[in-house]
Amino acid sequence: MIVVDCSYTMAMVMPDETRPQSLGRALEGRMLAPALWSFEVANALRNVVRRGRLTEPDVPGVCARLEAYEIELQAGHDGGVRQRYGFAQTHGLTAYDAAYLELALQRRCQLATLDTRLAEAALRAGVAVLD
Repeated sequence: MIVVDCSYTMAMVMPDETRPQSLGRALEGRMLAPALWSFEVANALRNVVRRGRLTEPDVPGVCARLEAYEIELQAGHDGGVRQRYGFAQTHGLTAYDAAYLELALQRRCQLATLDTRLAEAALRAGVAVLD
């Protein structure tokens, strides 16, 4: 199992990005993401369309590629705002990025990210990073 974040996912499907070298390894196993992943990816798609990196008619094709990867969304245990804040604060991350790290820790699996800050926090927490 590998937890994939938004940065890694976008590199998997965006036509103007270089595919991660580790993509083959990521595809060999089960890919997981926290439930907020779909919101983050949808927002990233909205931003790339707004910036002209992708056209509106291209979005369904990108979404179809995303769906083909069958990334499983996982609901974490709900520890509430205080716990989410504390975990993010402890690791020096946004609460969104902390959700990916928390899932990787809970599932004891690798994290696939292109986000340097998240990768560094993961390594400090003992989580292997697939970049």
